[in-house]
Amino acid sequence: MSRGAQKVHLVIPLLLFPLLLFPLHLFAQGSSSVIQIVTVEVKPIAKIAVNGDPGALNIVGALADVNELSVSDQSTRYSMVTNLDNMKIVASVNDPMPAGTRLMIRLESTNGKSYGEVDISSAQTPVNVVSGIGRGSNLNQTITYTFAADASVNEIAAQSRIITLTLTE
Repeated sequence: MSRGAQKVHLVIPLLLFPLLLFPLHLFAQGSSSVIQIVTVEVKPIAKIAVNGDPGALNIVGALADVNELSVSDQSTRYSMVTNLDNMKIVASVNDPMPAGTRLMIRLESTNGKSYGEVDISSAQTPVNVVSGIGRGSNLNQTITYTFAADASVNEIAAQSRIITLTLTE
């Protein structure tokens, strides 16, 4: 035999070897099947998002005999979803408000109990704003911010505060 013929004999058994791994009856019936393992899991979900930022809360005028002046904004919304029971939303502010002023927040809720208007002026530790939230969602709910100043406050330069809303147990 020539050297080329020997190569052909060595290659043919190697090409047929994979066919021996499968039972021949699968090929005879014209069908095949395979097995796969699928792992599924549902993890705890607690997501909250806000849409937009409130406009500037500027107090620009006063009325006679008024002890406190205030302005509100309802232009922002929040949405949340959870698959957990008895959740709550808490709010905090990064820096306390100036003396003689207050910052309040109110979150509407269709899936929990709103605490109404909550003073977060010095809430560097989170305070409850909605509680008793069950499984489900609150979509496109109103956030109301109210800024108030005692009539004795002369002038405060424009300042910003970072408000953190957290959906938690």
